Amino acid sequence: MKRLSTYAYGTLLMITGVLVLSPDSGLLRLIGGDPYVISFWRGVGICSAVWVAALVRSPEEFLYQLTHHDRISLAIILSFGVSSMSFVFGVTLLGAPTMLVFVALTPLASAFASRILFGETTDLALWAAILLGIVGALISGSSIPAGTPIEGYLACLLVPGLTGLGLSLTRHYPRDHIWPLYGSANLLAAVVIWFVVDSVMVPTETIWLLCINACIVCSVSFMLITIAPKYLPAPEVGLYLLLETIIGPVIVWLLVDEVPRRNDFIGGAVLLVALVGLFTFRMYHTAKKEEAIK
Repeated sequence: MKRLSTYAYGTLLMITGVLVLSPDSGLLRLIGGDPYVISFWRGVGICSAVWVAALVRSPEEFLYQLTHHDRISLAIILSFGVSSMSFVFGVTLLGAPTMLVFVALTPLASAFASRILFGETTDLALWAAILLGIVGALISGSSIPAGTPIEGYLACLLVPGLTGLGLSLTRHYPRDHIWPLYGSANLLAAVVIWFVVDSVMVPTETIWLLCINACIVCSVSFMLITIAPKYLPAPEVGLYLLLETIIGPVIVWLLVDEVPRRNDFIGGAVLLVALVGLFTFRMYHTAKKEEAIK
């Protein structure tokens, strides 16, 4: 049986992770309510599920990551924690289709972070795909609702910026995975919110949706996604996150009847062209290298 190449394996992890993640924005819209309260319970749920998985996988690694910290591990916790909370605000204030297309800026942020922090270069093919992703985001950006508060605009920048930074840091973290750190990131967001809100009570009828969203959708998807940077360049991992931009709005449409705007469809189509083109290019050159070795 032919083994997958490193690139193909990393791509498989990303695609599987994004497919699991794709109902996230739809569930958030279905849950509704105060974004602070939702962020609190998401943080608690994700932390619990990811920590249990990490403890089962390796108790020694779990304890090590919780007790040994350096600048990279602390930066991973901070970047993913703030990004997770900002995503809830973005979906709540901007609508899921528009917020998802702004995720297209993630690979750009990751490319800059990888270059500035670790000296990694990004090849022409990936830059072309990133450029198309930005074009898609700009097209969808014209759909931002009038009267959007400043928190909505901040989410447009913080989510892709901090997610891209987190992916770049993950690639250079010297352990096999960052599951305990990712759990800590979400716990950090929950602790901060605990001190700034009067109540974290949620309607009884939405508790089960929050559990599905936090403990299954977000936890399982990001356990896969945070392994992928070990096999793919961080900007490329960010680029594959854009699959959610295409799938997510359709699920939102089905769940809460939030019809994507025309510009959202156009922006999503541009992103799809970027992804398909890059994957085809990569697989072609991978095949040529394998033939040369033979």
